Amino acid sequence: MEAVTTERLAFKQPELADGDALFERMNDFDIVKFLTSVPWPYRRADADAYIERARSGRAEGNGHYYLVLDKATRAILGTVDLRFDPEETAHFGYWYAKAAWGRGYASEALTALLDFGFGSLGLRNIWGAAMPQNPASIRVMEKCGLTDVGRIEVERPNFGDAVEMVKLNMRRADWLARSGGAPA
Repeated sequence: MEAVTTERLAFKQPELADGDALFERMNDFDIVKFLTSVPWPYRRADADAYIERARSGRAEGNGHYYLVLDKATRAILGTVDLRFDPEETAHFGYWYAKAAWGRGYASEALTALLDFGFGSLGLRNIWGAAMPQNPASIRVMEKCGLTDVGRIEVERPNFGDAVEMVKLNMRRADWLARSGGAPA
């Protein structure tokens, strides 16, 4: 997906040199409170730990992890990842810095990720989840064609609790119908 761009976005694998910028954007409770695996308080070392998890996850074949960049400025807007589950299925996660909220970047990036997952990787099913208290994230997924398939409980080790999340799903057949039947 590194070669993928959209009208306004580019994607790249995180590198250690991205740690300062990643920390600067992620060190915000208004972002972290909706995530299930990001520690709070967020420290600079946590950015490096994410970068290493992204590197090892890709190397071990467990998923694809990307920084989402403004194509014109190359500034980091957030991250998006696709983590593999059994049987040609994957789930995704994303977050964006506050300065990127409300500008359509999340929908644009998720559409590219779905096209990559279904078109290039040949996945059969891709799903994501968001807390009910984060309706903007749920709207992003719905706008991209995912449908609500129920609720799941997810452990949140960063806060030592479990939270209910809305699970949204897209099947390959739905993606093909939505994309006109042409793989990306």
